[in-house]
Amino acid sequence: MLLTQKYAPQKLDDIIGNDEIRTRVKQWLLNWIAGKKQRPLLLHGPPGIGKTAIAYAAAREFKLDLIEMNASELRNKARVEKVIHGAMLAGSLLGEGKLILIDDVDALQGRNDYGGAGAIAGALKDSSWPVILTATDAWEKKIASIRSECELLDMKRVSKPGIRRLLERIAKEEKMGDTSQLIEAVADNCAGDVRSAINDLQALTPGMRDREKDIFNRIRAIFKAKNLAEVKEATAGDVDYESLKLWIDENIPAEYERKDDIALAYHWLSRADIFEGRIRKSNWKYLKYAIDLGTAGVSMAKAEPYMKFTKYAFPSYLREMSRTIARREMRKKIGLKIGAKVHSNRKEALEYLPLIQEHGKTSAEEMARYYDFDEEELAFVMETSPQKVRKTAKGTD
Repeated sequence: MLLTQKYAPQKLDDIIGNDEIRTRVKQWLLNWIAGKKQRPLLLHGPPGIGKTAIAYAAAREFKLDLIEMNASELRNKARVEKVIHGAMLAGSLLGEGKLILIDDVDALQGRNDYGGAGAIAGALKDSSWPVILTATDAWEKKIASIRSECELLDMKRVSKPGIRRLLERIAKEEKMGDTSQLIEAVADNCAGDVRSAINDLQALTPGMRDREKDIFNRIRAIFKAKNLAEVKEATAGDVDYESLKLWIDENIPAEYERKDDIALAYHWLSRADIFEGRIRKSNWKYLKYAIDLGTAGVSMAKAEPYMKFTKYAFPSYLREMSRTIARREMRKKIGLKIGAKVHSNRKEALEYLPLIQEHGKTSAEEMARYYDFDEEELAFVMETSPQKVRKTAKGTD
């Protein structure tokens, strides 16, 4: 599975950084449990720092039924009243306490909100259950009415040492080998975003790539299976289900040729996603059913096995995660070199890139010498390949 899920915090103390926020959330929930009604909490700050994770960890620690909704789905007053009021008035699914999470509340549609923000604010006043809201920007005008009903908790980016220690623990438990240099690079370039740091670690660790062989054999067995027993055999043992699902998603069009087979395979994969999304909010013991839908459902979707060799592709989602850190590292290096010449910090220096690119179209070598760009950096700036840079340089000798 994705390491962000495998190492998701199980209790509030597992959250790294923002210690005062964690303490406040715990005290807030204890007050609710003791029968003292509290104002809703609005956690705000940059992406990836643990806002949503705090709600999940709190629900797990205090054994609360988490009811989650995203504000982008709450399009108008009628929708809010149906969804939020329903969640606040209904009993807990498991007969336990309940925690309501309204994620990305600043994603409301502004002028096209049609009373959604006001309806949410009204629902917050009436809630008899604890409510946590999250936002990137708590000071958006469109959520002013919501903000006035909440206690605001400003979450900060997690420190590099904190992220480094977390990555080191994950690398040790996953037996990734010597990843010290990689961890240092990831911690330096993630800008305090814990989620992206863990994703980058998983995508870039050589030891994790060795597991592709096992996944390749499993996915081939799933696609070629003739019956349910063969699918069960292919998914037996220690299965990295999240990675397996990404491989299946990527390769359905490569394996299946008939339109009906492709459509039915994606139908069962989507059902697995829906089922998995629901059990995250209730009971994980039903995960096995989601796995069956995403593997056996996809396998049995074909009218008959395809007797052909299929070259299975690496999931584009994981490949894109790998590119992200490399691109950030390159932009950082280029920004530092430009900044040294224009006397600004590296982020502001990158604003000069369009001008530098124009200069490079007529005098690439002169521009590269001035900024001390190597071949890869020059290729990145000019949005071309190092090979073309070398050919151009030879042509001007």
